[in-house]
Amino acid sequence: SDFFDTEIALLNATGESTTARLAFLKGDGTTVTHDVALGGLARATVFPKQLPGMGNAEFSTVITSTQPLIADRTMRWDARGYGSHAETSIAAPALEWYLAEGATIGGFQLFYLIQNPGSADAQIEVTYLLPAPQAPLVRTHTVTASSRFYIWVNLEDPVLGAAEVSAVIRSTNDVPVIVERAMYLTRQGRGFDAGHESAGITTPAAEWFLAEGATGPYFDLFILIANPGTTAAPVSVDYL
Repeated sequence: SDFFDTEIALLNATGESTTARLAFLKGDGTTVTHDVALGGLARATVFPKQLPGMGNAEFSTVITSTQPLIADRTMRWDARGYGSHAETSIAAPALEWYLAEGATIGGFQLFYLIQNPGSADAQIEVTYLLPAPQAPLVRTHTVTASSRFYIWVNLEDPVLGAAEVSAVIRSTNDVPVIVERAMYLTRQGRGFDAGHESAGITTPAAEWFLAEGATGPYFDLFILIANPGTTAAPVSVDYL
């Protein structure tokens, strides 16, 4: 759009030439395709905005090739480019996704992005996990086949208008989907002054590792933990 720019970087790390097909699944259910020739050990960047029918679009992307590829996506916003976030691609859709981080307080706008690359509609159940002792909140949505869908969490329910929240997102009719989360911070009168984006994970675990961390006069560090189970989880955190 006039506000957002998207770039998709492709790497063919094999020695064999291939053609990458990018299928852009738009929010209105239509699809735009674009082919990119990639030589062996070659890189290419795709700018969707420059393609016919993609100048003002909300979309998810499916990338296919006869050779294995690496794909990353970078998004920038505002003509000055003061904000950006990036994420690598996901190898396959799944029936269940978990998102530990989420907030609609302090100027944050929270979005869940759902891609249905399949040929059947996906029935989605979103379980919002709120700080104890609040009970989870459940909402349902339909994501049509070959399309992109988003949930603006701030507006999903009055309970979520100013909340700290985790989520479990499930497909209840066995149609696998892709789930990502975007958060944008508005402050000092500038919309989307900062933002970040991350894909969900497909299963919880008993042990997690975080290589990055810093605190001090400039950085504040938060570790977000979600317990999607029905029993309390004693958690031990070792700071290295």
